[in-house]
Amino acid sequence: MMRRMRRKLMAVVIALSAVGAMPLPARGDDAPKSYDGRLDDFVKPVTLDNGGTALTYFIWVGLSVVAVLVLFKDAKRSHLD
Repeated sequence: MMRRMRRKLMAVVIALSAVGAMPLPARGDDAPKSYDGRLDDFVKPVTLDNGGTALTYFIWVGLSVVAVLVLFKDAKRSHLD
C-alpha cells in the first residue's frame, strides 16, 4: 500500500513539475518603457535623491539583536531534543 501511494505521489510531483516548468507564452510589447526623462521631454532634470545610512543602521540593529539572543540560549539543550 505504501509503495502504491509513493508511486502515485511521485507521479503527481513529476506531472506538476513538468507543467510548472513549461514556459507560458509571453505577450509582445511593441513599445519598450523609457526610463530616461530626457527622452520623454521632461524640462527639468529627473534624478534620484542621495541615499542615506538608514539601511546600515537597520542591519546593525538586526545583528545586535541576534547577538544578544544567542547569549540567552539554554546551554543544556542539545540537538537531540
